[in-house]
Amino acid sequence: MTFKRVLMPMLLLGIIFMMGSMAYAQTAINCGLKTPLTPTPRAANTGHTEPIGAGAPTATGTATPTPTNGVDAATGALGFLASPPSPGGGKLTITCHNSGAIGTVNDPGVVALTLNFGVPITNTTTSHPGTNTQIRLANCTGDFLAAGLCTNIAINTTNYSAGQVVIAIGSGATLGTTPNNGLVFNAATTSTVDVMGVLVSTNGKTGQISASLSSSGGVSVGPAPSGPGANVGAASISVIDSVQAGLADPTSPSSLPNLPFFVGVSGGPAVLNSAGTAIKGNFVLRIPEAFVDMFRDATQFNGPGTLGNFPNSPSADTQVQVVLSNIPSGLNIADCAAFLTDAGGTIATSGSPSINFSNITAASPILTVNFNNVTDLSAIDVLWIKCATVSLGSATTPLPSTPVTAQVTLAPTGAALSATGGALTALTTGQVPRYQQLLQPTTPITVVLFPPSNTVLLMTFGFVGPGYNTGIAISNTTIDPFGTSGGGAAASSGTVTFLMVKNDGTTKTYTTTTGSPGSGLTGAGIVASGSTYVVNLSEILDKAGFGTSFTGYVFITANFTFAHGAATIYTTSTGAAALSTPVLVLPAVSTAQTRNTPEGLDQ
Repeated sequence: MTFKRVLMPMLLLGIIFMMGSMAYAQTAINCGLKTPLTPTPRAANTGHTEPIGAGAPTATGTATPTPTNGVDAATGALGFLASPPSPGGGKLTITCHNSGAIGTVNDPGVVALTLNFGVPITNTTTSHPGTNTQIRLANCTGDFLAAGLCTNIAINTTNYSAGQVVIAIGSGATLGTTPNNGLVFNAATTSTVDVMGVLVSTNGKTGQISASLSSSGGVSVGPAPSGPGANVGAASISVIDSVQAGLADPTSPSSLPNLPFFVGVSGGPAVLNSAGTAIKGNFVLRIPEAFVDMFRDATQFNGPGTLGNFPNSPSADTQVQVVLSNIPSGLNIADCAAFLTDAGGTIATSGSPSINFSNITAASPILTVNFNNVTDLSAIDVLWIKCATVSLGSATTPLPSTPVTAQVTLAPTGAALSATGGALTALTTGQVPRYQQLLQPTTPITVVLFPPSNTVLLMTFGFVGPGYNTGIAISNTTIDPFGTSGGGAAASSGTVTFLMVKNDGTTKTYTTTTGSPGSGLTGAGIVASGSTYVVNLSEILDKAGFGTSFTGYVFITANFTFAHGAATIYTTSTGAAALSTPVLVLPAVSTAQTRNTPEGLDQ
């Protein structure tokens, strides 16, 4: 706010000084905006350094305009798609025409033309992002040209936060100064100047970005009603046709393309139970660009070569960052790599993405992807990230129930302007390109699940009634003859939870604890490794407050691995077995591995 209070009076003062030497009588000079190149077709809605008037991607050099990096045999020119087509390109043309209706020449006095983009301007009129790529005036013609140079028109001031460039027209105008004398426009003469290199922030915007031209006086803006000035141009013109999301929301698909890159991995999240055993030890992310020319190698922001690019170094590609959350300390997420395909899953002809490191840790949870070769600017590219190894590592067990999640954002990330509203030009804050961090999707994708280390058993029938009861035995078989080194179980202990479902559909849940009935429990209701818990169903009913009779089925969740069970309906008078009821071990059930339809209830 302080910056605006200071800057706006200064800007107005400069305009007032310029107006002091203006001739206020209306002249026959009309000025307007033309674009020899088409507008920039698309810009990212998080972009801070989007070029205006850059045109659609075009082929550089003379080689066949293919998305791949081709070389012309005769000239050696590169033949890939790029936009803008020249270093620091992207331009607006201001055209001023003297129709000669009033005398043979016209001197409107010192004129201030204001270009208003309606969004912040993020580069400077000096040397940012680089020599000959800053905001500048070039290619003057007519009365704007003197001794082969643009000496009668110059940028006077730039309001970065307001997105305005004030251009002075006057004899001998130079950058940052106010001319003392107006410029004499010859009759029937058209004068033009290109405003080049403007970068703007489109963060949070949608739709079209337009530039408008206004005058402080002395000249009219927009075409004359008739005559030669009728073709001078418009007062407002599109400079970016569409601002839209740069990335489509990423997914972790269950089905993967049949390509060598995906050998050894499968779709969906990795799954480690809370004891650290890997049920599925890998995950894959699919990250599509949202429009065809979003992903770019540094060389594709301009024409052939790297000198004078909008980016400030050859490595300044569009980047994609993958941000992981909730990684337990010590968890091993390794062998990560990047790959590029088209939207149909066919290998991309170019792009060569790479990541900054192949292992992700709780201390370093962000992967950054660079493109090491030109990408296809004529079709949607899809970036794939695989992490082929997910294991316990040195993490402490039991692992938490909170899953590891992922979101993505365009990068490098940063702000549009400084806290005082100035353009950012430092090496780490003034990067070109750069984007506002926007983590997608809003609800993060689960990439590593930690389902509880449990065994789900199903007792298909139980009965408690006059003369009958059901005896239940649950064994913790995590002591076995194989040993962990031979593929056997790791010792684990836990409670037992009963979900009792009666024939009328009513349910009740009970978990063993201190004072639970039966035998084989420790003091805290735990079934230790190698122990067997034996209890009557009637005792569980009593503790759960579920009445004195039961007909139905029971889900039994043993909060340890490798549980097995048995159940028998017997007569209470003699203890004789009346019916043996199956207690089945269900397959692993979690959000990662749902119950199959139909399911196999084999032991």
